[in-house]
Amino acid sequence: MLKKLFTAAILSAASLLGAAEILFDGAKAGAWESEAEIKDGIVTMDLNYGIKLSKEFIPVVPGKKYTVSGEFFITGNPPARTFLYFGVIPYTAKGEEISHAAIAWANPYSVAELASDVKAGDKSALIKGAADWKFLPHGRLAFNAKKDRSDLPNFELSDFFIVAKTEKNSDGTVKVFFKKGIAKDYPAGTLVRQHRSGNMFPYVGFGDKAGQWVKFSTTFKSFYTGTRQIKVALRLLSRNWQVQMRNVTVVAE
Repeated sequence: MLKKLFTAAILSAASLLGAAEILFDGAKAGAWESEAEIKDGIVTMDLNYGIKLSKEFIPVVPGKKYTVSGEFFITGNPPARTFLYFGVIPYTAKGEEISHAAIAWANPYSVAELASDVKAGDKSALIKGAADWKFLPHGRLAFNAKKDRSDLPNFELSDFFIVAKTEKNSDGTVKVFFKKGIAKDYPAGTLVRQHRSGNMFPYVGFGDKAGQWVKFSTTFKSFYTGTRQIKVALRLLSRNWQVQMRNVTVVAE
C-alpha cells in the first residue's frame, strides 16, 4: 500500500512539473531584437530611453497562467532616479500592439455619440450624451464604441483631450478638443467612449537600485483584453547605461 502511495505521489509530482513550460529564455542566442552579449548565462545590453523587446512573439492562451521573471544589474553609477522598467507588451493575434488606452475606459461613464460629422484632421468633436462626463487630461475618445465593450481593444483613438477648452452647451452637447487631428472621418451618430492612458506596458517590476542585482517576478492570470501574444519589454529612463540580466524567463502553467 505504501509503495502504491509513493508511486502515485511521484507520478503526481512529475505531472505538475511537466505542466510548466518555458516559453522564453532571455539567455538564448537571438532572444532579443537588439544586440546583446551573452556569457555564462548573463546578458549584457545597452539601454537608452527606448524600449527593448524580445525578438519573437510569445503565444498566450486565455485561462493559463504566465510567470514572467528576471534579475537585473544596472552597471556603473547612473544618475539618481534612473528607473529600470521590466514587463511585457501585449499584442493581438495579428500582431497589433495593445496599449493601455485601447482597453481602459474611464468608469463609470457610458458611451455617447457624435452629434455631428467629424473629418480627418479635425481637432474637435461635438458629442451628445456626455454632459456628465469628467474629461481627463490623459483621456482620449474611442470611436465606434459598443455598449457591451465588444469593441475592445479599440484602436480608433483620438489624441489627448485639451480639457481647458471643453465647451458644455445648453442643449446638452459637449465640444471636446484634441491635441492632434483625428485620423479619419466619422459620421454623426457614431458611438464614442472616453478612454484613458496609463502605464507604458504591464509591469512585472521596476526600480532604481544600481550596483546590485534586483529580482522581479509576477504571475499574470490574464493580460489586456484581446491579448493572444506578448513580448518581454525593458526600458531604462536614462541614457547610455548598460544593464546585465539573468534568468529572464516566461513560464506557462
